[in-house]
Amino acid sequence: MKNKTAPNMPGKQRQIITAETTHAKELTPKDIIKFSLFQHRREQPVHWKDSKEMHRLIHRFPATFRAVLLELLDRPMSRHEIRDFLNRMGRGRHVRRINNAQLNLDQYLRNALELKVLEERDGHYYLTPGGSEIAEHMQKVVPAFMKWVFSPETVSFLSIWVHVVLSVLKLGVGFLSRSAGLTADGIDNTVDTLSSLLVWLGIKHDKERLVSIFIVITMFVSVGGVALATFDKIVHPGPIQEGLIAFVVSGICGLVMLGFSSYQYLVGKKRSNFAIMCQAVDARNHFWTSLLVCGGILLSFFAEVWHAPWLYYADAAASAIIGLLILKGAIELVQELLKKGEEQAEVSHFMKRALEKHREKILFKWLMGQLQSAALTWQELEKRFATDFCEQTPRILILSGMGYRPESGADLHRYLDLFIEQKKLVVDEGRYWLVARS
Repeated sequence: MKNKTAPNMPGKQRQIITAETTHAKELTPKDIIKFSLFQHRREQPVHWKDSKEMHRLIHRFPATFRAVLLELLDRPMSRHEIRDFLNRMGRGRHVRRINNAQLNLDQYLRNALELKVLEERDGHYYLTPGGSEIAEHMQKVVPAFMKWVFSPETVSFLSIWVHVVLSVLKLGVGFLSRSAGLTADGIDNTVDTLSSLLVWLGIKHDKERLVSIFIVITMFVSVGGVALATFDKIVHPGPIQEGLIAFVVSGICGLVMLGFSSYQYLVGKKRSNFAIMCQAVDARNHFWTSLLVCGGILLSFFAEVWHAPWLYYADAAASAIIGLLILKGAIELVQELLKKGEEQAEVSHFMKRALEKHREKILFKWLMGQLQSAALTWQELEKRFATDFCEQTPRILILSGMGYRPESGADLHRYLDLFIEQKKLVVDEGRYWLVARS
Protein backbone atom coordinates (compact mmCIF):
# COMPACT_ATOMS: atom_id res chain seq x y z
CA MET A 1 0.00 0.00 0.00
CA LYS A 2 1.44 3.36 -0.98
CA ASN A 3 1.15 6.20 1.46
CA LYS A 4 1.85 9.83 1.03
CA THR A 5 1.63 12.74 3.43
CA ALA A 6 0.42 16.22 2.81
CA PRO A 7 3.59 18.24 3.50
CA ASN A 8 3.91 21.90 4.35
CA MET A 9 0.54 21.96 6.11
CA PRO A 10 -0.21 23.19 9.62
CA GLY A 11 0.09 20.60 12.37
CA LYS A 12 -3.67 20.25 12.93
CA GLN A 13 -4.42 19.92 9.24
CA ARG A 14 -1.85 17.31 8.19
CA GLN A 15 -3.45 14.33 6.58
CA ILE A 16 -2.39 10.90 5.41
CA ILE A 17 -3.98 9.73 2.20
CA THR A 18 -3.96 6.09 1.21
CA ALA A 19 -4.25 4.70 -2.28
CA GLU A 20 -7.06 2.40 -1.17
CA THR A 21 -9.29 5.08 0.35
CA THR A 22 -10.72 8.29 -0.95
CA HIS A 23 -11.28 9.90 2.45
CA ALA A 24 -8.57 11.60 4.53
CA LYS A 25 -8.10 11.15 8.24
CA GLU A 26 -6.98 14.09 10.37
CA LEU A 27 -3.94 13.19 12.43
CA THR A 28 -2.07 14.81 15.26
CA PRO A 29 1.75 15.16 15.14
CA LYS A 30 1.99 12.18 17.51
CA ASP A 31 -0.11 10.06 15.12
CA ILE A 32 2.07 11.10 12.18
CA ILE A 33 5.27 10.05 13.97
CA LYS A 34 3.76 6.76 15.12
CA PHE A 35 2.39 6.01 11.66
CA SER A 36 5.56 6.82 9.75
CA LEU A 37 7.87 4.93 12.11
CA PHE A 38 5.89 1.81 12.96
CA GLN A 39 3.56 1.23 10.00
CA HIS A 40 5.94 -1.29 8.38
CA ARG A 41 6.36 -3.26 11.58
CA ARG A 42 2.68 -4.22 11.39
CA GLU A 43 3.03 -5.71 7.92
CA GLN A 44 3.19 -9.51 7.96
CA PRO A 45 6.09 -10.91 5.89
CA VAL A 46 5.41 -13.50 3.21
CA HIS A 47 8.68 -15.44 3.26
CA TRP A 48 9.30 -15.44 7.01
CA LYS A 49 7.34 -16.82 9.93
CA ASP A 50 6.46 -13.39 11.31
CA SER A 51 7.79 -9.84 11.54
CA LYS A 52 9.77 -10.65 14.70
CA GLU A 53 11.77 -13.33 12.88
CA MET A 54 12.45 -10.93 10.01
CA HIS A 55 13.68 -8.20 12.38
CA ARG A 56 15.89 -10.66 14.24
CA LEU A 57 17.52 -11.58 10.94
CA ILE A 58 18.03 -7.93 10.02
CA HIS A 59 19.79 -7.17 13.30
CA ARG A 60 22.11 -10.18 12.94
CA PHE A 61 23.98 -8.18 10.31
CA PRO A 62 25.90 -4.91 10.91
CA ALA A 63 24.66 -1.68 9.35
CA THR A 64 27.36 -1.79 6.66
CA PHE A 65 26.28 -5.23 5.45
CA ARG A 66 22.64 -4.13 5.46
CA ALA A 67 23.74 -1.40 3.04
CA VAL A 68 25.07 -4.19 0.80
CA LEU A 69 21.65 -5.90 0.90
CA LEU A 70 20.03 -2.67 -0.27
CA GLU A 71 22.50 -2.45 -3.16
CA LEU A 72 21.67 -6.02 -4.18
CA LEU A 73 18.08 -4.94 -4.82
CA ASP A 74 19.30 -3.26 -8.01
CA ARG A 75 21.73 -5.87 -9.27
CA PRO A 76 23.67 -8.98 -8.26
CA MET A 77 27.24 -8.34 -7.13
CA SER A 78 30.42 -10.38 -7.00
CA ARG A 79 32.57 -10.59 -3.88
CA HIS A 80 35.00 -8.14 -5.50
CA GLU A 81 32.17 -5.66 -6.25
CA ILE A 82 30.92 -5.91 -2.67
CA ARG A 83 34.40 -5.14 -1.33
CA ASP A 84 34.70 -2.25 -3.79
CA PHE A 85 31.36 -0.91 -2.55
CA LEU A 86 32.55 -1.09 1.06
CA ASN A 87 35.77 0.69 0.04
CA ARG A 88 33.75 3.56 -1.47
CA MET A 89 31.71 3.83 1.71
CA GLY A 90 34.90 3.83 3.75
CA ARG A 91 36.12 7.02 2.10
CA GLY A 92 33.61 8.97 4.16
CA ARG A 93 32.90 8.67 7.86
CA HIS A 94 32.99 5.60 10.10
CA VAL A 95 36.06 4.26 8.27
CA ARG A 96 37.00 1.92 11.12
CA ARG A 97 33.56 0.33 11.11
CA ILE A 98 33.70 -0.11 7.34
CA ASN A 99 37.15 -1.71 7.56
CA ASN A 100 35.92 -4.13 10.23
CA ALA A 101 33.03 -5.07 7.97
CA GLN A 102 35.48 -5.81 5.15
CA LEU A 103 37.55 -8.04 7.41
CA ASN A 104 34.43 -10.02 8.39
CA LEU A 105 32.86 -9.98 4.93
CA ASP A 106 33.39 -13.69 4.32
CA GLN A 107 31.70 -14.53 7.62
CA TYR A 108 28.72 -12.27 6.87
CA LEU A 109 28.33 -13.76 3.40
CA ARG A 110 28.39 -17.28 4.84
CA ASN A 111 25.77 -16.33 7.43
CA ALA A 112 23.57 -14.75 4.77
CA LEU A 113 23.80 -17.93 2.66
CA GLU A 114 23.00 -20.16 5.67
CA LEU A 115 20.02 -17.98 6.65
CA LYS A 116 18.77 -18.05 3.05
CA VAL A 117 19.00 -14.29 2.68
CA LEU A 118 21.47 -14.63 -0.23
CA GLU A 119 22.24 -17.24 -2.84
CA GLU A 120 25.39 -17.54 -4.94
CA ARG A 121 25.34 -18.29 -8.65
CA ASP A 122 28.22 -18.00 -11.14
CA GLY A 123 30.36 -16.06 -8.66
CA HIS A 124 27.66 -13.47 -7.99
CA TYR A 125 25.44 -12.99 -4.96
CA TYR A 126 21.67 -12.65 -5.42
CA LEU A 127 18.94 -11.87 -2.94
CA THR A 128 16.59 -14.75 -2.28
CA PRO A 129 12.84 -13.97 -2.18
CA GLY A 130 13.20 -13.72 1.60
CA GLY A 131 16.27 -11.51 1.24
CA SER A 132 14.44 -9.26 -1.21
CA GLU A 133 11.63 -8.89 1.32
CA ILE A 134 14.15 -7.87 4.00
CA ALA A 135 15.83 -5.34 1.69
CA GLU A 136 12.48 -3.89 0.55
CA HIS A 137 11.42 -3.59 4.18
CA MET A 138 14.60 -1.66 5.02
CA GLN A 139 14.05 0.53 1.97
CA LYS A 140 10.73 1.60 3.48
CA VAL A 141 11.76 1.81 7.12
CA VAL A 142 15.05 3.75 6.81
CA PRO A 143 13.45 6.90 5.31
CA ALA A 144 10.58 6.67 7.81
CA PHE A 145 13.04 6.38 10.71
CA MET A 146 15.16 9.28 9.47
CA LYS A 147 12.01 11.34 9.03
CA TRP A 148 11.12 10.57 12.65
CA VAL A 149 14.64 11.39 13.90
CA PHE A 150 14.67 14.77 12.10
CA SER A 151 11.08 15.61 12.97
CA PRO A 152 10.57 18.87 14.93
CA GLU A 153 7.94 17.04 16.98
CA THR A 154 10.45 14.36 17.96
CA VAL A 155 13.26 16.71 18.96
CA SER A 156 10.86 18.92 20.93
CA PHE A 157 9.30 16.00 22.78
CA LEU A 158 12.76 14.69 23.65
CA SER A 159 13.79 18.19 24.79
CA ILE A 160 11.12 18.17 27.48
CA TRP A 161 12.18 14.81 28.88
CA VAL A 162 15.89 15.66 28.76
CA HIS A 163 15.23 18.84 30.75
CA VAL A 164 13.05 16.99 33.26
CA VAL A 165 15.63 14.23 33.88
CA LEU A 166 18.55 16.65 34.15
CA SER A 167 16.61 18.95 36.48
CA VAL A 168 15.86 16.09 38.88
CA LEU A 169 19.47 14.86 38.70
CA LYS A 170 21.03 18.29 39.28
CA LEU A 171 18.70 19.24 42.12
CA GLY A 172 19.09 15.88 43.85
CA VAL A 173 22.88 15.78 43.70
CA GLY A 174 23.08 19.53 44.39
CA PHE A 175 21.15 19.24 47.66
CA LEU A 176 23.04 16.12 48.77
CA SER A 177 26.46 17.59 48.02
CA ARG A 178 25.58 21.09 49.24
CA SER A 179 26.87 22.52 45.97
CA ALA A 180 25.24 25.94 45.56
CA GLY A 181 26.24 26.08 41.89
CA LEU A 182 24.75 22.70 40.97
CA THR A 183 21.57 23.49 42.91
CA ALA A 184 21.23 26.82 41.08
CA ASP A 185 21.80 25.08 37.74
CA GLY A 186 19.06 22.59 38.63
CA ILE A 187 16.68 25.42 39.50
CA ASP A 188 17.52 27.10 36.19
CA ASN A 189 16.71 23.88 34.29
CA THR A 190 13.47 23.45 36.22
CA VAL A 191 12.35 27.02 35.47
CA ASP A 192 12.89 26.49 31.72
CA THR A 193 10.93 23.22 31.76
CA LEU A 194 8.09 24.65 33.86
CA SER A 195 7.93 27.76 31.67
CA SER A 196 7.53 25.66 28.52
CA LEU A 197 4.73 23.60 30.05
CA LEU A 198 2.96 26.69 31.36
CA VAL A 199 3.19 28.40 27.98
CA TRP A 200 1.53 25.42 26.35
CA LEU A 201 -1.26 25.39 28.95
CA GLY A 202 -1.75 29.13 28.55
CA ILE A 203 -2.13 28.85 24.80
CA LYS A 204 -4.42 25.84 25.11
CA HIS A 205 -6.78 27.62 27.52
CA ASP A 206 -6.35 31.13 26.10
CA LYS A 207 -4.72 32.42 29.29
CA GLU A 208 -1.35 33.41 27.87
CA ARG A 209 -0.95 36.69 29.76
CA LEU A 210 -1.99 35.14 33.06
CA VAL A 211 0.49 32.31 32.56
CA SER A 212 3.23 34.78 31.61
CA ILE A 213 2.66 36.63 34.89
CA PHE A 214 2.87 33.32 36.77
CA ILE A 215 6.13 32.50 34.94
CA VAL A 216 7.59 35.83 36.04
CA ILE A 217 6.59 35.08 39.64
CA THR A 218 8.15 31.61 39.34
CA MET A 219 11.39 33.08 38.03
CA PHE A 220 11.61 35.60 40.88
CA VAL A 221 10.89 32.81 43.39
CA SER A 222 13.67 30.73 41.81
CA VAL A 223 16.02 33.72 42.11
CA GLY A 224 15.15 33.75 45.82
CA GLY A 225 16.01 30.04 46.08
CA VAL A 226 19.33 30.58 44.33
CA ALA A 227 20.05 33.58 46.58
CA LEU A 228 19.43 31.46 49.70
CA ALA A 229 21.79 28.73 48.44
CA THR A 230 24.41 31.36 47.60
CA PHE A 231 24.04 33.13 50.95
CA ASP A 232 24.33 29.83 52.85
CA LYS A 233 27.54 29.04 50.97
CA ILE A 234 28.97 32.48 51.71
CA VAL A 235 28.08 32.26 55.42
CA HIS A 236 29.24 28.64 55.73
CA PRO A 237 32.12 28.22 53.27
CA GLY A 238 33.52 24.76 53.15
CA PRO A 239 34.28 21.76 50.95
CA ILE A 240 31.57 20.28 48.78
CA GLN A 241 30.41 16.91 50.11
CA GLU A 242 30.83 14.15 47.53
CA GLY A 243 32.52 16.74 45.33
CA LEU A 244 33.65 14.15 42.80
CA ILE A 245 30.09 12.93 42.26
CA ALA A 246 28.84 16.52 41.93
CA PHE A 247 31.62 17.32 39.43
CA VAL A 248 30.93 14.21 37.34
CA VAL A 249 27.16 14.78 37.34
CA SER A 250 27.54 18.43 36.33
CA GLY A 251 30.04 17.48 33.60
CA ILE A 252 27.86 14.69 32.22
CA CYS A 253 24.79 16.95 32.21
CA GLY A 254 26.78 19.58 30.36
CA LEU A 255 27.97 17.10 27.73
CA VAL A 256 24.42 15.80 27.31
CA MET A 257 23.19 19.33 26.68
CA LEU A 258 26.05 20.02 24.26
CA GLY A 259 25.27 16.84 22.28
CA PHE A 260 21.56 17.55 22.36
CA SER A 261 22.22 21.12 21.23
CA SER A 262 24.04 19.77 18.16
CA TYR A 263 21.11 17.48 17.39
CA GLN A 264 18.63 20.36 17.80
CA TYR A 265 20.77 22.64 15.64
CA LEU A 266 20.96 20.00 12.90
CA VAL A 267 17.19 19.49 12.89
CA GLY A 268 16.51 23.23 13.08
CA LYS A 269 18.87 23.95 10.20
CA LYS A 270 17.51 21.08 8.12
CA ARG A 271 13.91 22.23 8.62
CA SER A 272 14.64 25.99 8.78
CA ASN A 273 12.73 25.96 12.07
CA PHE A 274 13.54 28.84 14.39
CA ALA A 275 11.75 27.25 17.35
CA ILE A 276 14.22 24.35 17.25
CA MET A 277 17.13 26.75 16.71
CA CYS A 278 15.95 28.58 19.82
CA GLN A 279 16.09 25.35 21.81
CA ALA A 280 19.56 24.57 20.42
CA VAL A 281 20.95 27.91 21.57
CA ASP A 282 19.40 27.47 25.02
CA ALA A 283 20.82 23.94 25.33
CA ARG A 284 24.26 25.22 24.39
CA ASN A 285 24.01 27.90 27.07
CA HIS A 286 23.16 25.20 29.62
CA PHE A 287 26.41 23.51 28.62
CA TRP A 288 28.37 26.67 29.46
CA THR A 289 26.48 26.93 32.74
CA SER A 290 27.51 23.36 33.59
CA LEU A 291 31.14 24.26 32.86
CA LEU A 292 30.79 27.20 35.23
CA VAL A 293 29.48 24.89 37.96
CA CYS A 294 32.28 22.39 37.32
CA GLY A 295 34.80 25.20 37.67
CA GLY A 296 33.35 26.18 41.04
CA ILE A 297 33.45 22.59 42.27
CA LEU A 298 37.03 22.14 41.02
CA LEU A 299 38.23 25.29 42.77
CA SER A 300 36.58 24.12 45.98
CA PHE A 301 38.60 20.92 45.68
CA PHE A 302 41.84 22.90 45.19
CA ALA A 303 40.94 24.95 48.26
CA GLU A 304 41.57 21.82 50.35
CA VAL A 305 44.71 20.81 48.48
CA TRP A 306 46.27 24.27 48.53
CA HIS A 307 44.88 25.23 51.96
CA ALA A 308 43.26 28.31 50.44
CA PRO A 309 39.85 28.73 52.18
CA TRP A 310 38.92 31.70 49.98
CA LEU A 311 38.54 29.33 47.00
CA TYR A 312 35.48 27.82 48.71
CA TYR A 313 33.62 30.93 47.59
CA ALA A 314 34.00 29.86 43.92
CA ASP A 315 30.94 27.60 44.26
CA ALA A 316 28.95 30.52 45.69
CA ALA A 317 30.15 32.73 42.81
CA ALA A 318 28.94 30.19 40.24
CA SER A 319 25.55 30.10 41.97
CA ALA A 320 25.38 33.90 42.08
CA ILE A 321 26.12 34.21 38.35
CA ILE A 322 23.35 31.73 37.48
CA GLY A 323 20.97 33.61 39.79
CA LEU A 324 21.80 36.90 38.08
CA LEU A 325 21.12 35.33 34.67
CA ILE A 326 17.70 34.14 35.84
CA LEU A 327 17.00 37.58 37.33
CA LYS A 328 18.01 39.24 34.05
CA GLY A 329 15.64 36.95 32.16
CA ALA A 330 12.80 37.72 34.59
CA ILE A 331 13.32 41.49 34.21
CA GLU A 332 13.36 41.17 30.40
CA LEU A 333 10.14 39.18 30.54
CA VAL A 334 8.50 41.86 32.72
CA GLN A 335 9.52 44.47 30.13
CA GLU A 336 7.97 42.32 27.38
CA LEU A 337 4.74 41.98 29.34
CA LEU A 338 4.50 45.75 29.80
CA LYS A 339 4.71 46.33 26.04
CA LYS A 340 1.45 47.33 24.39
CA GLY A 341 2.20 45.59 21.15
CA GLU A 342 1.65 41.95 20.27
CA GLU A 343 5.31 41.02 20.19
CA GLN A 344 5.74 37.65 21.87
CA ALA A 345 7.94 37.40 24.93
CA GLU A 346 10.95 35.13 25.00
CA VAL A 347 10.50 32.73 27.90
CA SER A 348 13.95 31.23 27.77
CA HIS A 349 16.52 33.64 29.15
CA PHE A 350 20.04 34.82 28.25
CA MET A 351 19.91 33.65 24.63
CA LYS A 352 18.31 36.54 22.78
CA ARG A 353 21.42 37.82 20.96
CA ALA A 354 22.57 34.38 19.86
CA LEU A 355 19.08 33.55 18.59
CA GLU A 356 18.93 36.82 16.66
CA LYS A 357 22.17 35.92 14.88
CA HIS A 358 20.71 32.53 13.95
CA ARG A 359 17.57 34.21 12.63
CA GLU A 360 19.65 36.47 10.42
CA LYS A 361 21.78 33.56 9.18
CA ILE A 362 18.85 31.27 8.34
CA LEU A 363 16.77 34.01 6.72
CA PHE A 364 19.66 35.31 4.62
CA LYS A 365 20.42 31.78 3.47
CA TRP A 366 16.78 31.46 2.39
CA LEU A 367 16.95 34.82 0.59
CA MET A 368 20.13 33.74 -1.23
CA GLY A 369 18.25 30.73 -2.58
CA GLN A 370 15.38 32.91 -3.76
CA LEU A 371 17.53 35.63 -5.35
CA GLN A 372 20.26 33.41 -6.80
CA SER A 373 18.70 33.13 -10.24
CA ALA A 374 16.82 36.44 -10.53
CA ALA A 375 15.97 39.60 -8.62
CA LEU A 376 12.51 39.71 -7.04
CA THR A 377 10.10 42.44 -5.98
CA TRP A 378 8.87 42.92 -2.43
CA GLN A 379 5.48 41.41 -3.35
CA GLU A 380 7.11 38.30 -4.85
CA LEU A 381 9.35 37.82 -1.83
CA GLU A 382 6.47 38.33 0.59
CA LYS A 383 4.36 35.73 -1.22
CA ARG A 384 7.16 33.16 -1.13
CA PHE A 385 7.89 34.00 2.50
CA ALA A 386 4.26 33.34 3.45
CA THR A 387 3.93 30.08 1.51
CA ASP A 388 7.41 28.59 1.63
CA PHE A 389 8.91 29.86 4.87
CA CYS A 390 6.24 30.64 7.47
CA GLU A 391 4.85 27.34 8.69
CA GLN A 392 2.49 27.04 11.62
CA THR A 393 4.36 25.69 14.61
CA PRO A 394 3.00 22.33 15.84
CA ARG A 395 1.60 22.30 19.34
CA ILE A 396 4.43 20.08 20.57
CA LEU A 397 6.86 22.87 19.66
CA ILE A 398 4.83 25.35 21.68
CA LEU A 399 4.95 22.84 24.53
CA SER A 400 8.71 22.56 24.40
CA GLY A 401 9.66 26.23 24.19
CA MET A 402 9.11 29.63 22.67
CA GLY A 403 10.58 30.01 19.21
CA TYR A 404 10.43 32.34 16.26
CA ARG A 405 7.10 31.98 14.49
CA PRO A 406 6.64 34.66 11.81
CA GLU A 407 2.99 35.28 10.95
CA SER A 408 3.32 38.09 8.40
CA GLY A 409 5.77 39.86 6.13
CA ALA A 410 6.64 42.41 8.83
CA ASP A 411 9.66 40.40 9.98
CA LEU A 412 10.77 39.89 6.39
CA HIS A 413 10.64 43.64 5.77
CA ARG A 414 12.69 44.30 8.92
CA TYR A 415 15.39 41.82 7.89
CA LEU A 416 15.49 43.10 4.32
CA ASP A 417 16.23 46.59 5.67
CA LEU A 418 18.90 45.10 7.93
CA PHE A 419 20.59 43.22 5.07
CA ILE A 420 20.57 46.39 2.97
CA GLU A 421 22.30 48.23 5.83
CA GLN A 422 24.85 45.40 6.00
CA LYS A 423 25.35 45.76 2.23
CA LYS A 424 24.31 42.17 1.59
CA LEU A 425 21.36 43.27 -0.57
CA VAL A 426 20.58 46.24 -2.82
CA VAL A 427 17.27 47.57 -4.14
CA ASP A 428 17.10 48.75 -7.73
CA GLU A 429 13.85 49.72 -9.50
CA GLY A 430 11.79 47.97 -6.83
CA ARG A 431 13.71 44.68 -7.05
CA TYR A 432 16.04 43.10 -4.50
CA TRP A 433 19.45 41.91 -5.69
CA LEU A 434 22.23 40.01 -3.96
CA VAL A 435 25.46 41.97 -3.61
CA ALA A 436 28.25 40.22 -5.50
CA ARG A 437 31.04 39.07 -3.21
CA SER A 438 34.66 39.16 -4.39
